[in-house]
Amino acid sequence: MADSCATNVELIYEDENIGDSLPKINNNFSLLKNAACQIETQLDNIVNVRTFFYYGPNAATDSESGVNSGNLTLPSTTTIQNFVNRNDALNLPSVSETGDIAYVIYQKTGWYGNAAQYYRAGSGSVPYTRDVQEQRTRTEKVRRIGIGWTKRDVTYWVTVTQTFYAGYSWSANINDTYNIYTPIFVIYKLTFDGSSYNLNVGFPKFTHATTGSSINWNNPSTWSTY
Repeated sequence: MADSCATNVELIYEDENIGDSLPKINNNFSLLKNAACQIETQLDNIVNVRTFFYYGPNAATDSESGVNSGNLTLPSTTTIQNFVNRNDALNLPSVSETGDIAYVIYQKTGWYGNAAQYYRAGSGSVPYTRDVQEQRTRTEKVRRIGIGWTKRDVTYWVTVTQTFYAGYSWSANINDTYNIYTPIFVIYKLTFDGSSYNLNVGFPKFTHATTGSSINWNNPSTWSTY
């Protein structure tokens, strides 16, 4: 045999007879068998964890959506298990061992309502025109018999267009209701029992993150999670 390894097999030398080396041969096979069993056990103890994102219809009236009847915003347990197990989907059991774990992430848009009141006010004036009568006076020369020419004042009325200004002022309290949108991730954890993946107790779970400061909108490490 070749050089010894971690299994500590014994070398058989050229001058040894087969009968004399039989105990070595049997011991070497036993060592190799134990080493192979240890490798198999180590491989069996390895748990493969896989993560998938689920994208699918999400509508109450869509027969393919598979949403829960009591909650029309996320896929049902059956829908997610079929997505992982079925041959026409991921068919994950074909490459899995007992104890393997699959996470399925479904993203939806979440929101919460906010209300605010705003005070608004203003004032000014609006111009408008109208025709008015104005009294005017002019001096005319008149001739009197025996006296000659003299002057007198004559009063008359004329129509003119004038501009006027109408003042105004106003104030109001305006109520505004608006939604703040943030991503919500629905997390499904499934474990392979040797034949199929089944949803773990306590799942799905929801994670929702947001920030109260516009400065940190692109820095998720500073966000609060709930």
